[in-house]
Amino acid sequence: MDRYRPMLTGYMRKLGLAADETEDVAQLALTSFYKAYQGGKYDSEKGRLRDWLFGITRNEIRSWRRRRGNREVQVAGEAERTDFFERQCDEDRWEQLWEQEWRAAVMRQCLEQVRREVDPTTFQAFEMFASEGKPAAEVARRLDLTPNAVFIAKHRILKRIRELLPEMQEAW
Repeated sequence: MDRYRPMLTGYMRKLGLAADETEDVAQLALTSFYKAYQGGKYDSEKGRLRDWLFGITRNEIRSWRRRRGNREVQVAGEAERTDFFERQCDEDRWEQLWEQEWRAAVMRQCLEQVRREVDPTTFQAFEMFASEGKPAAEVARRLDLTPNAVFIAKHRILKRIRELLPEMQEAW
């Protein structure tokens, strides 16, 4: 269940919940998810686990809103709307944010797996060059590598991520 908590809290923050609220609602969603899963309510024939978790999470957010006196949960950018009904998050936006957060969680998992598989200097070169956008020459100088070694590190890690991605998407 710890694997899903960062994904849930990231999703809820995108919906505009405060940090303490995200922890509370995430705990409720994970508890509901666990109980339902243990109770055999998940049926893989009816859909993906992540979609089922999304439904549980969405329901917990709505229940939380009702318990809190219908305080609005707004997606960033919707606060300027004036009509009450226009300000309500539509299902497509909720699903889009969920999908973004799921993809980010899968990518984080891929990166963690690759980090465990490669030399720490190789991964550091990748992070500095590919993630942070530092020039290859600077990365090479700081890590005592050649610029070509920096390019090779990026290539190898991206190749490994592409190999891991389908497996991680299936597992998540």
